[in-house]
Amino acid sequence: MISSIMASILTFFHETLGVGWGMAIIFLTILVKVVLFPFSLSQIRSMEGMKKIQPELKKIQEKYKNNPEEQQRKMMELYQKNKVNPLGGCLPLLLQLPILLALFGVLRAPENYNLDFTNAYFLTMDLTKSHSYWLLAVISGATSFLQQKMTMVGSADSSQTTFMYFMPIFMGYITYTLKAGVGLYWVASTVLGIIQQWVIMKFFIQNQSDSVVRQEN
Repeated sequence: MISSIMASILTFFHETLGVGWGMAIIFLTILVKVVLFPFSLSQIRSMEGMKKIQPELKKIQEKYKNNPEEQQRKMMELYQKNKVNPLGGCLPLLLQLPILLALFGVLRAPENYNLDFTNAYFLTMDLTKSHSYWLLAVISGATSFLQQKMTMVGSADSSQTTFMYFMPIFMGYITYTLKAGVGLYWVASTVLGIIQQWVIMKFFIQNQSDSVVRQEN
């Protein structure tokens, strides 16, 4: 179902707008980002909220370290008080997984969706091939690292630091193993995500904070 929708959208961009399959994938990425923008806004607001309550969270964790149930209850109260969802950052990624799987299905067997990928190239890359483009994998890893750096909550403890370095390497490897078209989608999505986060921080979060400060004064 989702694969058929992806194929129809790609066909529209390719045939109606007259762009190559690579640009069609990038336009699809932009479309997905626009559709998921409300969820991304909620995600970043949640992450910023988590950053602000980190000192209080650490106090609770230290105070109730021998009482896990009370610690959990106090943490939930803190989340509710500050309207923070600790799992809010996962939603946009979870929503993208079906799209990634659908696009993978389309690129694996384009003939099943009446797509002719005989000349599906983008910057010399054959979008239907995998295990071929290290540069795409490196870009994927680098942009994933930058995005992890931007979204890191609070001070970097050992687990956060490990995750920040592990995930980009993992994403780079996954990008290398997948079809280049799927890798292109992921890299474009990550780059757009970085730009989107900057825009949200600049024009949504920062403006909102400035407005609250003015009201308090």
